Amino acid sequence: MTYYNQQVLRIREQYYPKPYIIDRLIQARKLMDQHSGSSICIDSMSDKVSLSKFHFIRLFKRCYGRTPHQYLIERRISEAKILLSKNMSVMDTCFQIGFESPTSFSLLFKRYTGLTPSDYRQKSNFR
Repeated sequence: MTYYNQQVLRIREQYYPKPYIIDRLIQARKLMDQHSGSSICIDSMSDKVSLSKFHFIRLFKRCYGRTPHQYLIERRISEAKILLSKNMSVMDTCFQIGFESPTSFSLLFKRYTGLTPSDYRQKSNFR
């Protein structure tokens, strides 16, 4: 094996997780997609995929470009957009997608979309 091949393998091992770990991360993402409306904690998610909490967060971010928490928030916001465009109330949408507080939902929704949930609902109904 040449020096170049050795260096490529070393870099690959350093920056890319092993295939069985990638499978675990895919499994975790599928669980988040299926249960995004319920309360999900990172500790239980990391336990389900047999990784330590901090290692799980680090690997998830390396593979998907965002932390598990950021991914879950983005997923919930996209679900909220769909529900609000179907004219569901802001309060019902908040609880259905897994937020416990309408205030925190409204703040996060505005941060991600630039509009409050009620403004988004009104604009989507006029289209």
